[in-house]
Amino acid sequence: MNTKYEIIINYIRGEIENGNFKAKLPSIRALSIKFNCSNSTVIRAYSELEKENLIYALPKSGYFVVDKPLSDFWISDSTLINFSSGEPEERLLPYEEFSKSMQCSIDRYKQSLFSYSSPAGFLPLRETLKDKFKNNFQKNLPLENIYISSGAQQAITLLSMMPFPNNKNKILVEQPSYNIFLGWIKIRNYDVIGIERGINGIDLDELENLFKNEDIKFFYTMPRLQNPLGLNYSEEQKSQIAKLADKYNVYIIEDDYLSDLNEDHIKPLFNYDISNKVIYIKSFSKILMPGIRIAAMVLPSEIVSSYDKYKVYHELMPVLPTQGALNDFILNNSYSNYLNRIKKYYKKRMSVLNSQLEILKEYDIQYTFPSNGLFGFIKFNNNMKIDVLINSLNSKEVQVRNGMFFYIDSISKCPCIRLSITKVNEEKILKGSNILINEIQKMLKNQYPLKNTILEI
Repeated sequence: MNTKYEIIINYIRGEIENGNFKAKLPSIRALSIKFNCSNSTVIRAYSELEKENLIYALPKSGYFVVDKPLSDFWISDSTLINFSSGEPEERLLPYEEFSKSMQCSIDRYKQSLFSYSSPAGFLPLRETLKDKFKNNFQKNLPLENIYISSGAQQAITLLSMMPFPNNKNKILVEQPSYNIFLGWIKIRNYDVIGIERGINGIDLDELENLFKNEDIKFFYTMPRLQNPLGLNYSEEQKSQIAKLADKYNVYIIEDDYLSDLNEDHIKPLFNYDISNKVIYIKSFSKILMPGIRIAAMVLPSEIVSSYDKYKVYHELMPVLPTQGALNDFILNNSYSNYLNRIKKYYKKRMSVLNSQLEILKEYDIQYTFPSNGLFGFIKFNNNMKIDVLINSLNSKEVQVRNGMFFYIDSISKCPCIRLSITKVNEEKILKGSNILINEIQKMLKNQYPLKNTILEI
């Protein structure tokens, strides 16, 4: 026999499915009268429906129906199977909820949101993040060390331009690594060194040798759910990297761009920082909505002043309205509800891809597909004609990302591809992975002549 709150849940679900509830839902009091129950019973029912992402709450406004329930996201509107894009699925994005948060923040902070501000960003958002960071890192961070940037890319760009207190000049990057930052390094002609990162992480002896003997300003790394590999460093590796940074006076830029998709027991490298050498960057754009261009960072005290100047000269002041909206979105629990939805959603997609590609083990092909995150990586032996494979897949409406774009020019590259699960539902993963496997099998049998290379931007 269903409990009273389960009866209310089923009633709300049914009314939404039948189209009777399209926007605002009945008040807590109205439902308590209708079902002869307490307000707390209705609140419990609404809380469960929030976790399912069927509804969302707005402070002092009530409860509302989410624009599209999750089942609608499986509807395919294209024959293209896009494993190439790293952008989040548009139909997953909480446009309606975020727009409500935007309006609430404007109503509350309309004067400060549209005036000149500190280059550090919107103060209420920084205060909210300070509290969250304290819980996540078990550290009470100074508010003046927390900055908001226009995406992680802006933060990394400014840091690469700045002089650092260690008076060193070279940049060390994992290989493979984030292609946009590598492109920035290239056009700026920075002195850059690469260190290989594979299934088991990096060679710590090699890292120590580079820290000791090269003029390393900072080491740019993605310890968790790395792009393009999708892998995490072990806790021991993170601890050792932090110790080496302290020993050899090298800064670490930790790009934790998918921090909120991680499992709780996998900690950021920042947790192991023993001498304020780690610059922590957390992106909201990648997980939430790319267009909001918001990242948060924690700076060591000794570089705050320098970074502040560079930020002022680069953009004068940040764009505040989206920062205000994000602050409201976090505080009203819409962000946590959204994360609960997409973590399960992407995890299920990754599980399907993993099961499909297990057959690659039979061909001694290296691949990395974690249990969560967005990306996986396949490395072939040097005989694989990667451009031919990509062309053939394109002809069958399957797009993948050429892995060569995730390496610096000075590194010897083996044929590889990156796969993303952000734009493909389970049906397309099954179909696309079967096509990919068939094309790889044909390539291994040398059944294809060499075709023209496709240039990828």
